[in-house]
Amino acid sequence: MSAKSNDTLFLAIGGLAVVGAGIWAIVQQSHIEEFRAAPSVPSGGIAYEPGAITVSSPESRRWAPAPHQTAGPLWIYDVFTPPKIYYNTQTRQFTPIPPDGPPPPPKHEPEEVPFGLELVKVEQPLFRLQLVGYVGEGDQARGNFLNVETGAVVFGTTGRKLPDLDIEIVRFAAERRVVQQPGGTTLVFVEATAIVRDLKTGEEVKLDTQTRVPGGAPVVTLKDASGAEHKARAGETLTLGDFTYKVGELTLEPPSATVTKEGAGLPEPETKTLVVPPPPAPPPPTGVMVQEGFPGAFPGAFPGF
Repeated sequence: MSAKSNDTLFLAIGGLAVVGAGIWAIVQQSHIEEFRAAPSVPSGGIAYEPGAITVSSPESRRWAPAPHQTAGPLWIYDVFTPPKIYYNTQTRQFTPIPPDGPPPPPKHEPEEVPFGLELVKVEQPLFRLQLVGYVGEGDQARGNFLNVETGAVVFGTTGRKLPDLDIEIVRFAAERRVVQQPGGTTLVFVEATAIVRDLKTGEEVKLDTQTRVPGGAPVVTLKDASGAEHKARAGETLTLGDFTYKVGELTLEPPSATVTKEGAGLPEPETKTLVVPPPPAPPPPTGVMVQEGFPGAFPGAFPGF
């Protein structure tokens, strides 16, 4: 085919392409005109009502707080964040600080006004005469009696009076006793007893060498802020400075004392039941070496955790 024939063919193809593009543009323009026309609204039926738009809010999720280990509430291992661990070389104990820091200090409570008295002890006094021994047996026996108030030992038998104590020995005896024991064994011993009369009250009291006989009301020993000690019985009053303390009920076991405080500056009487305070805590050991814990440690790294 000659070059002239090729040129004619290319011109024919180009002409057809131009004619096709024109036809396509005319067809598309007719479709665009359709969209420009206003849509027809139906005259009947229910009127249009806009509906509410529901806006969804995605749920927010966070990691749950890390629980503490069985070793204690301060042993908390957060994600990639272990606690700081300190070791006391003297007590051989670990002390942790959680990832969020040490626990807050306790709230400061208002300082309590001191009561002014502290319980030392509550005692049951002894009867002022005690039988502590004897000499002889039968009618010739004499008792060894202890004067509790002075500590002196006096001898006495039936009918003797002790004017300085207002006591009369009504009867004294040191008699041999025979007691049969299991297995046929016989136990022989001397039992010394005395019946004495309190000349103040007329009461008779039995004494023996085996026990100490109490007498009178319990006595409480109280210590004030200066360290001085004061003794009192139930119902008695102590005056210390601007305040008075009235002793109420006393208990021997466990030892306790109910005391009422009155005086200037108190809007109303203050009553407390005092008990013996615990001994002071020992001072902390000196020379303690503390070293910081091990980053990235885990509970199994230490025995017992």
